[in-house]
Amino acid sequence: MLQKPRKDMFFKLSFASFISILAASGIFSGAYYLLNYWGVTIDDVWWTIIIATIAALVIGIVLSIIINVSFFTPIRNLCDVTNKVANGDFSVHLKENKKKNGDLKKDEISMLIHHFNVMVHELDRNKTLGSDFVTNISHEFKTPLANIQGYAELVKNNKDSDRLEEYCDNIIDAAKSLTELTSNILRLSKLENHAILQPNEFRIDEQIRMAVIMLEDKWSSKNIEMNLDLDEVTIFYDEALFAHVWQNLISNAVKFTGEGGEINIILKKYENEVFFKIKDNGIGMSPDVKERIFDKFYQGDTSRAKEGNGLGLALVKKILDNSHCDIKVDSEEGKGTDFTVTIPI
Repeated sequence: MLQKPRKDMFFKLSFASFISILAASGIFSGAYYLLNYWGVTIDDVWWTIIIATIAALVIGIVLSIIINVSFFTPIRNLCDVTNKVANGDFSVHLKENKKKNGDLKKDEISMLIHHFNVMVHELDRNKTLGSDFVTNISHEFKTPLANIQGYAELVKNNKDSDRLEEYCDNIIDAAKSLTELTSNILRLSKLENHAILQPNEFRIDEQIRMAVIMLEDKWSSKNIEMNLDLDEVTIFYDEALFAHVWQNLISNAVKFTGEGGEINIILKKYENEVFFKIKDNGIGMSPDVKERIFDKFYQGDTSRAKEGNGLGLALVKKILDNSHCDIKVDSEEGKGTDFTVTIPI
């Protein structure tokens, strides 16, 4: 990847030197013609000195201008904005060098500017996500804790034994929600800190069938038609983490598929890759929701916020990223959602 930028820069410097020498030769030829025209004669030694001086001056001036424009000006601009980034301003952006067709130039300076812009954009995005994370996690903990406290007080002061079972069930549900939230945060934290994976051979198709069975109460209660087309596939990855991938994706599809809907799950094995696809005909997503679907704590449909904590898809994305796998989403409002996972063998 670095060879092409070096060739581009070598070409630029070579071209600049050629132009400089050409310009020096032109100046010398013009001077020689004028001196001959005026009848002025100069010894060969002095001609050599004049040629060398003119050539050195022209080459030096042209190269200085090119180096200043191509190197020092972008570096000075980069130093200025780097200082702003160091002070916490992530809104800065350097103008990128592009060709006439809109493609990015491949020399070192152009690539440096591009990667700097990408870095600042990611820092700005992480800053926003960090702020949202604190706000959301506070809210996610506060709600079930408030429920536990409220129902515990009702249990304490209530003398009607018929209502006690209902209050206790609500307390248990809130405690389960907190337990699930804490477990997901710990998993996500380990993955983000590059926890060591524990790969072993296992059958993906069996994992998927098990996830469907575990969620049977949810999809059968909504009369959802569940269609499976699974090849027998054995892979060498972290079995426990991949179980979370299928559980979250299937649970998510059931959650956003309406009464009497349909979910199709396909697993196909090819020579070098395995493709998993889950497609539902549920409510779908808007482009804005699709853009943020893998962000931590983000929930596009707030009406279903009580059914989850917005960590499931973030966890899926992190597991697949750490396993060098890929996930893509295709969705349209009112027409359903399609998640595709690609697993290298």
